[in-house]
Amino acid sequence: MTFVYYFLSFFLIINVIVFVHEYGHFQAARKMGVKVSTFSLGMGPELFGFTDKYGTRWIFSALPIGGYVMMLGDGDASSMTEDKKSLEGLSKEERKQSFYAKSNWAKIWIAFCGPFFNYIYAFLVIIFMSLFYGLPTYEPVVATVKQNSPAELSGIKEGDRILFVDGKKVEKFRDINVGIFYSDREKINFTVERNGVIQNIEVKPEIQETKKPWGTTKKTKVVGIVSGDPVFIKSELISSIKIAFRYCWNSTVEMCGIFSRLFLGKTSIDNFGGIVQITKRAGDLSKSGNFAQLIMFTVMLSLNLGFINLFPLPVLDGGRIFICFIEEISGKKLNEKLQEYLMIACMIFLIFLMLITTVNDILNIEAVSNFIFKR
Repeated sequence: MTFVYYFLSFFLIINVIVFVHEYGHFQAARKMGVKVSTFSLGMGPELFGFTDKYGTRWIFSALPIGGYVMMLGDGDASSMTEDKKSLEGLSKEERKQSFYAKSNWAKIWIAFCGPFFNYIYAFLVIIFMSLFYGLPTYEPVVATVKQNSPAELSGIKEGDRILFVDGKKVEKFRDINVGIFYSDREKINFTVERNGVIQNIEVKPEIQETKKPWGTTKKTKVVGIVSGDPVFIKSELISSIKIAFRYCWNSTVEMCGIFSRLFLGKTSIDNFGGIVQITKRAGDLSKSGNFAQLIMFTVMLSLNLGFINLFPLPVLDGGRIFICFIEEISGKKLNEKLQEYLMIACMIFLIFLMLITTVNDILNIEAVSNFIFKR
């Protein structure tokens, strides 16, 4: 029963942010004069649906994860290939409503609006939460120091407020975890405030190693401090707008940093989670009844979906934007066969990444890890 509960939470959250993403494409396409043939929530065969007055078929599909918008002339859900057969027999005016009849700038706008709506969703939800409920904020105060941990052995105590990590200012508890993760020093310098007195404490983190079945070892730096419960802080409208903008901007900068470290080989793919981790987090938040944090979780996922979809890879929106930009500069269409090969290669790459992150998630489950490595 718990398993079903977790997956229902996951599917609800994923489908909300996917709907937002696809609705961005849908609205942009309509504004650009492109006919949208199908708007699907889920993948696979249609379960049920209806057709609106504009001829768009709105459907719920068998696999309740993901979704897509199919426009007139699309050969696939990513709009990377053209289905010329579907355009045969149409009048000249009707063909003008196809995606491929539009200018490159119109195509770029349609592709961009999916990720853009993910950011708009995050921006508006943060403003709403800040105004009416309060944003969950974890103060950078140590609530618990684990026994015999590096933090305890170095002198950090419960109630200490962390001001800086390696000289970088700390505003919330998450900044501490980020500082520990990015630190390349043998000993991490914490500037703490205790009873009004500021002092520096050096902590040598413990390196926990987790073996992976493909021979690699995941190394995690552990200090041994835990945050307390979140504080919900309300703000006025202008402050809420500033907070929302800063949250979206900081999240984007942070994601740029994470992926740049991955591409430069400074971090491992083992540090990335996938569907299992998202499912667990969604289920835990739903069971706790903490809907404010659950809503903020959808904000984080929406920003991630928008950001990743802007990568210049075929089958992603960024790939379509990149190809249209190249075609606009060169004045020539990219070879269709080349586009197909690029799309297939990208699909294989993305499936490979999804499998790795899913395996990582499964191995992070203690019972599974013990069964594989500690028999």
